[in-house]
Amino acid sequence: MKVRQDFILIGGDPALDLLNTEAMRDETPVDLLTDGDSLVRWLRAAGVDAEPGSLMAVKKLRYALRIVIAALADGRTPRRASLELLEEELERGHGSLVLDHRDGKFVVEFETKTRDARYVLARAAATFLATADPSRIRRCGGTNCILFFYDATKSGTRRWCSMAGCGNRMKAALHYQRSKEK
Repeated sequence: MKVRQDFILIGGDPALDLLNTEAMRDETPVDLLTDGDSLVRWLRAAGVDAEPGSLMAVKKLRYALRIVIAALADGRTPRRASLELLEEELERGHGSLVLDHRDGKFVVEFETKTRDARYVLARAAATFLATADPSRIRRCGGTNCILFFYDATKSGTRRWCSMAGCGNRMKAALHYQRSKEK
């Protein structure tokens, strides 16, 4: 079966978009990261400035991150053990603290010299986890959809990965069910 490599960038953050490189097509699980070239294309599409490095290492990071994000989306606290791989990747980073002066204030930041994708993605994931409101991390409510997103709507009531996809399918199914009951 040939799979088109269309990337799903609806997560609201590269960490969630990385998870969404595993999706469902025609009720079949599909991995959109099939080789080094697809990883390069995804990094470019997601706006992640990194060297691709090892595809298997990125997939291992994606798996560990999925466990953490799924726990948060389900309202659970992630287990400490599920954060270990993420921490291991962060330890690989090399760089130094730099002092900058912006808008009349001094700012200290870690400037990395490590550019491989698994470190850059682990750092993006750690930043997301440290700054995101966990109650707004969601799983798509669509049938057989495994995508995640960050609900940035004002009302906090987003239910689907996209209205054009799962939202319309769910509304059509509900309409069909109601018309059958009449």
